[in-house]
Amino acid sequence: MKNHRILLIAIVFMVFISACATAEQEVVPDYFDGEDLSVDLNGQTLVMGMVPDYFFEGDNSVLTYTYNTDLGDLAAKRINDIESKYNCKLRFDYVGRTGSLAFSSAVAGLYIFDFISEESFFLYNYLTTNAFQDLTQVENLDVFDETKWGSRYMRVSTMYDGVIIGVLPAMHPMRLSNSIDEILVINEDLIGKLSATDPRDYYERGEWTWDTFEDCLLNYAITDNPDHIVYSLSAGIGRTARSLALCNGYDFITFNDSGDFELGYFSPNAIEAYNWVFELYNGPAGRNIDTEPSLDKFVSGSAVMQYLSAYEIVSTTDSVAFRMDNFGLVPSPCGPSAKGQDDWKISYSSADFTLAIPITAQDVETSALILDQIYEPFEGYETKDQVIEYLRRNYFLDVRDAEYFVEIALGDRPFFHDNSRGFGFFSHVEDGVTKMIDSYKGPAMEAAKKNLVPAYKTIEMYEELFHD
Repeated sequence: MKNHRILLIAIVFMVFISACATAEQEVVPDYFDGEDLSVDLNGQTLVMGMVPDYFFEGDNSVLTYTYNTDLGDLAAKRINDIESKYNCKLRFDYVGRTGSLAFSSAVAGLYIFDFISEESFFLYNYLTTNAFQDLTQVENLDVFDETKWGSRYMRVSTMYDGVIIGVLPAMHPMRLSNSIDEILVINEDLIGKLSATDPRDYYERGEWTWDTFEDCLLNYAITDNPDHIVYSLSAGIGRTARSLALCNGYDFITFNDSGDFELGYFSPNAIEAYNWVFELYNGPAGRNIDTEPSLDKFVSGSAVMQYLSAYEIVSTTDSVAFRMDNFGLVPSPCGPSAKGQDDWKISYSSADFTLAIPITAQDVETSALILDQIYEPFEGYETKDQVIEYLRRNYFLDVRDAEYFVEIALGDRPFFHDNSRGFGFFSHVEDGVTKMIDSYKGPAMEAAKKNLVPAYKTIEMYEELFHD
């Protein structure tokens, strides 16, 4: 699936040969007004580049939903309806990295895709290249509609200096929360075996704090069988430190009137969390923490709790939901500087199902119109409650887990953690907090100035335009 370079070269070569013929097929968008549903595309074929990657069901799917499932059937019907309504054909080309191919073709001035689905991680480097359409400038797609296209904070990785190149299919089940990292997952069977208090119960009672979290770490481990020790928690120190810092009452990034910024990772509240986690891992509870986690070990029952990414929980047949019957989800516990236990935040490093329009699409407004129609809600899944019920019925035994899975990607809960550009310093907490801050604050602040500030400034620029 990853060996696509030969295919990419062949496709680009073939497109070069037919470029002149393609250029003359461009559609003039003078009849679109955002409301007219009588558009006739005269049999035109629109091509969507799709990534058959780790975070969805694979190329045996439609709109990334597996064939012959409820959502797969609804997705197939949606495609058929659009083709009939607009007299067009929709073709899906599965390419290992659609973003790279779309970028290279746009630089060459060639048409390959009308729109693509790609991880924002593989689009972020192209934000300043003019290879993808600035969606603030199109008429047939309301980029500021957060209900339809996802929270501004979930899409910040597609923003730079006022340009927004990506949206997310927020009204399609499981396509928004799928990108979130650091979700605390619980093996409920082990909780039952221990006759212990469930972290979800602590949370419901308003008691899910650092203190009760530490009690869980001290009491959840099962050590009576030396050949199969069950750890209370499986997580590297860096992952835990970042998760708990986000839940200790600070703003991820703030700007003052002079244009300077502060990064919450180096605020007193975050440093308080780093110090606490350092003491936790090096104290009595640390003996009950497995610092070399894996999905396989968790599903085999080696830990009561583990931090996992959303795609590891519900995506693909290798995920927790396909391999375990009884598991739960809970936010990270909030620290003493938080406003309360509901003051939790969470992070993502790449928005998996980002939708973008290459600048060399046959017609940008046509692409925007069709994308807008494709990602209307499916029949029977128009409300959040209907999606929650679907998740409970198909993935979770407890409705609390389905509700939490939806909640993690809403509002200002999620923050973009630019994982590959100067923000991988959390694992160095194990060397000591002061040393970590002294060594990595300068480079991280420079990376934030270059990459995060233009993104979050874009949110500030359009603050009054975003809406539900």
